Amino acid sequence: MQKVLRRTALAKAQAARRATRRVEKNASIQRTIDKQQNGIAQKQVARDIREARLVRREEQDLGPLAPRRDVGDQRDTYGTIDQRRIKGPPVPREERTRFWNLVPGDRVVILEGRDKGRIGKIKKLEAKSEEVIVDGLNLVDIAIPKWMIKDEEPDKRPVRSIEAALPLSSVRLVHPLTDASTGQTRDVIVKTLVNGRVWFDRHSGTQRWSRYIAGLDIKIPWPKKEAKQQSEHDVDTLRAEVEARTWVPTLLRPPMPPSVIDELRNKFSRFRDRHDPEYIAAKTAEDEAEREQQAGTAMVTPLKEAKRRARRERKSVGKGVLSTDMLERIGEVMARNGRVSPVPPPQGSQQQEAAAS
Repeated sequence: MQKVLRRTALAKAQAARRATRRVEKNASIQRTIDKQQNGIAQKQVARDIREARLVRREEQDLGPLAPRRDVGDQRDTYGTIDQRRIKGPPVPREERTRFWNLVPGDRVVILEGRDKGRIGKIKKLEAKSEEVIVDGLNLVDIAIPKWMIKDEEPDKRPVRSIEAALPLSSVRLVHPLTDASTGQTRDVIVKTLVNGRVWFDRHSGTQRWSRYIAGLDIKIPWPKKEAKQQSEHDVDTLRAEVEARTWVPTLLRPPMPPSVIDELRNKFSRFRDRHDPEYIAAKTAEDEAEREQQAGTAMVTPLKEAKRRARRERKSVGKGVLSTDMLERIGEVMARNGRVSPVPPPQGSQQQEAAAS
């Protein structure tokens, strides 16, 4: 049996090492992909800058004789930007912000660009590129291919205006604060936000924290989330049926049949750490035979002989067995402490106990 346990432990350790190597390999592949995407984005920006400089130089030098570029295939889409430039390049995982103090619904002010000074609400966060999308601001025109325009869409224009992402350094939180001396409340631009103590919930795997204005210790509340609209259907289960308690645990019977373990895990898996009693008995017998064989070749002292005799006597006595009365009493104590109503034992167990007595 010890060989089986050792083999299971080695298999689990090997699987853990393989999983670690797999995670490292996937991270390396992702870094390579991000590097390639960054290179493509930088080349696209450099190409657009060169073309813009060429157009400006031609317009300055030639004036009315400058060639027109809003003709041909670019008649309706001239001046639009590539869709890949809507979002910035991804930030390496080790350099990303761990705790975000800006969330969708916050009011922010834009610090740069053509919408500089305007205030809007955050619509979406881009965690990979550490950018935010402000609702209705920083609009850009993009070209829509014909194959993306569906027949049922009323808008058939090849150009659409959407919000482009802004880096975190280009926005600041706007929050109303009340002046203690005058009693007036006005919007204030918060320069720096810091997070408080972080609480981790091990059951749900989530984390929560509070945000404060740096240096003032003023807590900024999170924006209220809109309640989701729940729609009812004819096939929905009633809430009363869902909340009704139809099963109460008891020590007189297991919560599920033992065969469920074989369904959840392969019976012959090398990672299995629960075995059938017959298998355990056979392996234990093999260990005993091997131990007796080794003991025959080794020198036996009077102390070893006494310990061996004591082990045999304890094994002959056997392990204690809980009776039905003991299980009922334990179940009553658990039910009283856990505020669970005890469940009476099945009739079959009572009849068996009466027959035995």
